[in-house]
Amino acid sequence: MGNQVIVTLPDQRKLEVEQSTTLYQVAQQIGSSFAKKAAVASIDGELHDLNHQIEKDCQVEFFTYEDEEGLAAIRYTLSYLVGEAAVKYGVEVTDFGVNKEQFYCDFKAENTLKAADLKEVTKTINKAISANHPIEVHEYSKLDALDLFKDNPFMQHHIEQGEEPVKVAVHGDYKAVIHQPLVTNLSKVKNYKLQSISATNWLRDVNNESLQRIAGFAFADAKALEEHQAFIEKYEQVNHRRLGKELDIFSFSEYAPGMPFYAHNGQVIRLELQNMLRQLQFEADYEEVYTPFIMDETLWKNSGHWDHYQDNMYFTEVDEQTYALKPMNCPGHMLIYKNHLHSYRDLPIRMAEFGQVHRHELSGSLNGLFRVRTFNQDDAHIFVRRDQIESEILDVLGLIHKVYSVFGFDYSIELSTRPDDFMGEIELWDFAEQSLENVLNQHGFKYTVNEKDGAFYGPKIDIHIKDALGRSHQCGTVQLDFQMPEKFDLTFINQAGEKERPVVIHRAIYGSSDRFIGILLEHFGGNLPLWLAPVQMEVIPVNADLHLDAVKDLKRRLKKEGFRVELDLSDEKMGYKIRQAHLKKVPYTLVVGDNEVENGTVAVRKRGESEEHSINVEDFVKQLKEEVDVLDKVK
Repeated sequence: MGNQVIVTLPDQRKLEVEQSTTLYQVAQQIGSSFAKKAAVASIDGELHDLNHQIEKDCQVEFFTYEDEEGLAAIRYTLSYLVGEAAVKYGVEVTDFGVNKEQFYCDFKAENTLKAADLKEVTKTINKAISANHPIEVHEYSKLDALDLFKDNPFMQHHIEQGEEPVKVAVHGDYKAVIHQPLVTNLSKVKNYKLQSISATNWLRDVNNESLQRIAGFAFADAKALEEHQAFIEKYEQVNHRRLGKELDIFSFSEYAPGMPFYAHNGQVIRLELQNMLRQLQFEADYEEVYTPFIMDETLWKNSGHWDHYQDNMYFTEVDEQTYALKPMNCPGHMLIYKNHLHSYRDLPIRMAEFGQVHRHELSGSLNGLFRVRTFNQDDAHIFVRRDQIESEILDVLGLIHKVYSVFGFDYSIELSTRPDDFMGEIELWDFAEQSLENVLNQHGFKYTVNEKDGAFYGPKIDIHIKDALGRSHQCGTVQLDFQMPEKFDLTFINQAGEKERPVVIHRAIYGSSDRFIGILLEHFGGNLPLWLAPVQMEVIPVNADLHLDAVKDLKRRLKKEGFRVELDLSDEKMGYKIRQAHLKKVPYTLVVGDNEVENGTVAVRKRGESEEHSINVEDFVKQLKEEVDVLDKVK
């Protein structure tokens, strides 16, 4: 009998097993049905596949195929199998992995694979799953692994970037470097679908070699896969990139990758969002400011962005001096505050800006309005005394609630704490985190804690909104900052007549206004509420000649009341015009004929309804004004 080791389970049960016993054998000791459900396991917190051997006393936790860890293993295994199937086309696998529910495999191909090839790739994967031959995992030194992959510079890159020992998965003649545990029972990875084949670049950098990517999604059971496929089909109908093009809201150009161009319809939405928030900020005593796009590198060194954010910034040379496009608005607001001497009676000072910022993103990560390189941020910085921190944060949370209520968003709250690369003293961080916790706890907010995800200058409260598709988006944020006032030597005169440091509260509600527009388009499926719709009414004459003056007069009248109106004077038939207005997702279609002219009425068809109703124009205007007054409904 060999040496014995003690395995401690999460419920503190202890199993005595022989050294080199596999995790799967431990699962079998717990129970045969338990072993069938086990996908992967952790040894002292480190994930392994079930063939991994136990060599010393340890704590072991098993995860099923339904757990996040098990699902990740299913998807990672499929990304590996895609690579194995693709090499039959003469490709060189460069990378593979998992991104949420999606798995992917990148490769270099001499002959470009087409979408039609996915069917054959799927057949090859299914054969491997049916055969269920185990994937073997071997460990190598870096030197030996580099020799093993001497003909694949991409795998060599992963070996050099990774740690020893290097894990290599072998399945028949195919081998690849792996960084996550695989599923040992291939029959458990059958619930998948290859979704797309697309172009990408090595390390997602457009300057690197061109590659192709096969992507798909997978789940633990057929029902979950079916539900996700239904979600994908629904999402394709409301994809903001598709709607942005169809509704002429925004576009992108090869001349400015990741930088959106807004057509008139898009600019209307941007301005309406700004004006709504501008009104609320005015009522809450915010002062709106403006700061330059480009500022000297010395400012960014002083603020800490140079040390903590330089890789995400854009730089330019002017008169032999280095300048940076601002990635954040806060340093500019610090400079405005510093222009004047402030008394404790002046605080809080609430400074707001709809500021355009630029942040470098890898080309492969760009995603419509959701991930761009320049965006507008509804940024505010509130300068407070320490005794004002909690009341001011509570007011900010109230403002955020009011804004999200306008759109009908449910939201959740997350407290993000000190990151590893934090700036400043731990004592101040502890005080800042406690202040945020006090507000949330004392006022009954439900929240979760996200360890080590705070900004480098302070802890934060992140607000996640839930859209109509059930997805969560982090938009709003409230950040407490003791570091920036120190960096910029900000002061106010306290009651004792002495200089004291203010505390800065960073606040955003939309976050990125551009991303928020993308979320709204998908949340409403393009059917934006009346106050936000670029075109609020389409006026159609029954006869373009006979009723031309009447529809022009109606348009003038409605525009004078502040509404956005278009006329359809084309020669198309009435039914076609109404369908076109429907496709443009216009909230109201107004038809004017002899009866309407004679009676001073208008025939109204509301978006999504098939019936028209006749209404007096004055009454209709009153109804419209009530509908667009969204702030009055949430006060």
